[in-house]
Amino acid sequence: MTPLQKELATDRQIEFLESIERLGTQAAAAAELGIDPSTIAKSITALKVKCAKRGESAEHEIDRPVPEGYKLAGISDMRTNSEGKPIWYKFNEDREKMHEMYLSYINGLCKDIKPRKPKKAPKATKYRKDLMTGVFIGDAHIGMRAFGKETKHSNFDTDIATSQLRDAIDYLVGKAEPTETGLLVNVGDFMHANTQHNTTFAGTPVDSDTRQNKTMEAAAEVMVYMVDRMLDKHKKVVLVCARGNHDTDAASAVALILKFFFKNEPRVQVLDTDGFYHYVEYGNWLLGIHHGDKQKPESLAGSMARDMSQAWGRTTHRMWCCGHYHKDAVKTLHGCKYKIFGALPPPDSWHASHGYAGDGEMEMLTFRKEGGLFGSHVYNIPQPRNEPDVNID
Repeated sequence: MTPLQKELATDRQIEFLESIERLGTQAAAAAELGIDPSTIAKSITALKVKCAKRGESAEHEIDRPVPEGYKLAGISDMRTNSEGKPIWYKFNEDREKMHEMYLSYINGLCKDIKPRKPKKAPKATKYRKDLMTGVFIGDAHIGMRAFGKETKHSNFDTDIATSQLRDAIDYLVGKAEPTETGLLVNVGDFMHANTQHNTTFAGTPVDSDTRQNKTMEAAAEVMVYMVDRMLDKHKKVVLVCARGNHDTDAASAVALILKFFFKNEPRVQVLDTDGFYHYVEYGNWLLGIHHGDKQKPESLAGSMARDMSQAWGRTTHRMWCCGHYHKDAVKTLHGCKYKIFGALPPPDSWHASHGYAGDGEMEMLTFRKEGGLFGSHVYNIPQPRNEPDVNID
């Protein structure tokens, strides 16, 4: 185990490496730990990828780690062609391949998760088929760190984020009609960072309060809580986890974890997160779900008509459900509406310095199967009342 591996490894990866060093092979380590050998193999591969980004890869003869706070942007290699002429080759990260490797790694870890036993539905409940309840989680940014004195708003960390989400779902479920289907939608950026380096998918550093593995654990736990609360009111729950620009890979990982956890629960359906767009058809409603960072509203209307041409023709009411901007807004497009759902978190340092702030809310919409809305409820957190830096008489 190299010093850099020890620095970047999770507690579980350190356990794997120590077992491999002691026993000699990954297969022997897997047998001792009682897990699938592929779990160790994929975990160690993921660690090597992290080390390579910091400039250490024995397989590629890279042994000069970059300074703390930086990452390897690419690799240049001078080779000789068939004519003996030197040619420089430049290599950059294949993000699609990295995403596949990341999901493969998480998929291996999920094999160790014990699926939960099914939860019985309340016998006395009469579920309404003519309505569908949708709870929409605006950008939650679990793992974000905010200092109220700096942002002129509120303090924020992982504990505050998960506590607010629990309070919000408790309130909204209490107001919900007992519909047959409950739709729980995370519109993206459920987590603030995408990697252990506390950066977004694009590599932008963000203010984080803890390590990424702890953030993902907290995110999965609070999502299980929210699904459970909806199961108390609805016959079945459909969970949609959109990929945001902050948590592009991490969102897929959490969705996989939840899919394994609810594997034996017939009342819960976790949709795949292979792409950036999701569609849900309910009666005369067609809902599109997307984080909102890839296309402008007018473009999304055309995408829905193209992607879901038959469902578009079957329905009379259509809506894109998005996040990203943290502020509630509705826009009428040709053939459908475009709605941005507000977010619970306050701004972090960067957003506050640019004048951005969230609404501090989470919304529930109840859809009529015949079309139109039956009702809407909004949970609001108390907003701060900050005093001036100085009050001069």
